[in-house]
Amino acid sequence: MTIDCDLAQAAAAGRTKLVQSLVDSADVTDAAWQAAFEQVPRHVFVPYFYDHAGRKISAYETETRDQWFDAVHEDRALVTHSTDGAATSSSSQPSVMATMLEALRVEAGIGMKVLEIGTGTGYNSALLAHRLGSDSVVTVDSEPDLVTAARARLAEAGYEPRVVLADGAYGHADLAPYNRIIATCRINSVPPAWVHQLVDGSGTDAGQIVAPLGNALVRIHRTGPLQAEGRFLPGGAYFMPLRRSPVDGVPAKRPDLPTGEGRGTDVPASVLADNAYRFLLSIVEPDLYWQFDLDEDTKPTAVRVWSPDGAIASLHADGTVNEAGSRSLWSRLEEAHRIFTEHDRPGPERYGVTIDNDVQRVWLDGPGRPSWDLRT
Repeated sequence: MTIDCDLAQAAAAGRTKLVQSLVDSADVTDAAWQAAFEQVPRHVFVPYFYDHAGRKISAYETETRDQWFDAVHEDRALVTHSTDGAATSSSSQPSVMATMLEALRVEAGIGMKVLEIGTGTGYNSALLAHRLGSDSVVTVDSEPDLVTAARARLAEAGYEPRVVLADGAYGHADLAPYNRIIATCRINSVPPAWVHQLVDGSGTDAGQIVAPLGNALVRIHRTGPLQAEGRFLPGGAYFMPLRRSPVDGVPAKRPDLPTGEGRGTDVPASVLADNAYRFLLSIVEPDLYWQFDLDEDTKPTAVRVWSPDGAIASLHADGTVNEAGSRSLWSRLEEAHRIFTEHDRPGPERYGVTIDNDVQRVWLDGPGRPSWDLRT
C-alpha cells in the first residue's frame, strides 16, 4: 500500500505507544530492538487481517480501516492468511517477537548472518534487517504468495533481505553457515539441516537456534556437526506449524466419539487449562486436537482430544473418560500428569533438549531425569 503522510505520522505515533507498552512489560529490554520496533512500520506488512469470525479487516475498506489501524498497533497476533477457513499464516504478537529476537543474542557490525524460517508477512525479517542490515538476513517460506507479497512489502519499507521460496525444514544450504537461526513456526523436533547449517564455535561464538518447540520457546546452541543442546524459555508460545505440504496446518477430522462405559481418571478437566501442563503434553503428544465444553467462567468441564493417528478420548463432566482407536491416548495424558504433579508442576524453563544426530530428547531438570524422545 502507498503510505501517505497522515498515515505515516499516525502509524509512527501508534508504534511509539506500542513500544512503550513492550518496554513497560519488560518484553523489550534492549535499546537496539526498541529502536527497531519504533521504526519498522508493521502496518505496511499487515494491510489486512481476519478477525475471529473470518471477516477481513482491511486498510483499504472505509468501514474497517480504523479497526485495522488500531489492531496493527496493539500487542496482538493477527491472522493474515487462511486456507479453507483454517488459519495458515499470521503476524505474530509483537511481545513474543521481541522475546524471540532478544533471545537470539545478535550483534550488529561483526558480520553475523541470520536465517529466518517462516517469512510470513516479512515484518520479522524487516526487524532483523533493521538491526543487522539487509545483507545479513536470509528468510525462507514455502508459500509462493506469501514470498511474493513479503518481497514487495519489504522493498516498500526500505529493506532488502534475501527472500527465498523453499521448504524451511531444510534451511537454506546455499548461503550457510549461519550464526543464528530463528523460526517463526512451531516444530515438533529440530530439523537436522538447521543444526548442520550453523557455524562452528564455542561459547557465545557457537551457532544458535531460537524456535517454538512444542508450546514454548527453546534456545539451542550447536556443540558438534549434528549435536546441539539448549534450554526452554519461561512462558508459552503458540505458533502455527512448520508447513511442509499444502495440507499441513489443516486440522485432522475428529474421529467418531468413543462409546461404552467410561472409567475413572485422576486428570481433571481443569488441569487442561494449565499452560505448564499443556507444554508437557505438546512434547509427549504433539499435534493433538482439542474440543472443550466450558462453564460460564470459561473453565473447561469436559473435553474431547484426538491425534492424527485416529486415537480419541472423551473426558466427561462427571470425571469419567472413555476412548477409541488403536491405543490409549488418555493413558499418555495420565502418565504426563503424574510426572507433572510429582515434580511440582514445572514450567517450560525447567526443561532442556539434547540433540545427537537422529536422537533428540527433551528432559526435565537434567539429562538424567525424566525425558522424552522427540519424533524426528
